Amino acid sequence: MTPTVLAFAAASALGWSLCDLSRRFLAARMTAWALVFWVTVGALPLLALWALVRGEGGFEPAGYLLPGLASLALNVAANVAFFRALQLSPLSVTLPVLSLTPVFSALLGSLFLDEQLPARGLAGVAMVVVGAFLLAARLPHRPSGGRRMRIEPGSLVMAAVALGWSATMLLDKLALEHIGAIPHALVLHTGVATVAAIALGRSGLRATLPQVRRYGPALVATIVFGAVALGSQLLAIRELPIGFVETLKRGVGGALAVVWGRAFFDEPVTATKLVAIGLLGGGVALLTL
Repeated sequence: MTPTVLAFAAASALGWSLCDLSRRFLAARMTAWALVFWVTVGALPLLALWALVRGEGGFEPAGYLLPGLASLALNVAANVAFFRALQLSPLSVTLPVLSLTPVFSALLGSLFLDEQLPARGLAGVAMVVVGAFLLAARLPHRPSGGRRMRIEPGSLVMAAVALGWSATMLLDKLALEHIGAIPHALVLHTGVATVAAIALGRSGLRATLPQVRRYGPALVATIVFGAVALGSQLLAIRELPIGFVETLKRGVGGALAVVWGRAFFDEPVTATKLVAIGLLGGGVALLTL
């Protein structure tokens, strides 16, 4: 676990957190398919330049085809579902549900890649999941008295997203045995953008242009954050267990979600949130130290 690989994992965690912040803003103003198209197609020049600078070569089509195409299909479904979840329910309810991804990632890595987290790592995963639950739980008062937990529809959709993205990380790791990390990111972005363009159609794409002009800065920020996050993640998982990378990403993201909520949306910082942040930070520390 070299400092360079850890730096890629940390850059991925921070990049995804910033990307989630900007996507939350855009999800209230654009359709899911429009966001999927413009965010992915906009990242293509950045990833192409990155691939050119790194000079990654080597491509084995026979071994790459199955995991590469499977990852592409799951990425399309998960990206659309992600934006739909943000449209169905508040960010503070939906986003922490993504902390289920380290659990799914660790299970999938154990089943298919023989990646075993030590006891300390499993404790870290558990702390992150509990912390995320504390952030996401809502116990509204009932008219008859008492409290009953409410399950937000967006949270259910986001749980499916968590499973889908965990599976894509497994498939990505298999695909990276036959292609460079950034070229693989280029393949994923090109495929996702193509499917989104087909779903929108010519008239649908044309109808999104006024929104692109209006929310251009937020789109550019999302594109940059997303490209850096995905590229760093692919570089990290080549040498690190996917459960480790995903837990770090969700631990940092869950804690920063509270910071972003306070800084940009005037959301209160409660005692429960502080406890949750402590659990998230402690879980990440158990994994990284």
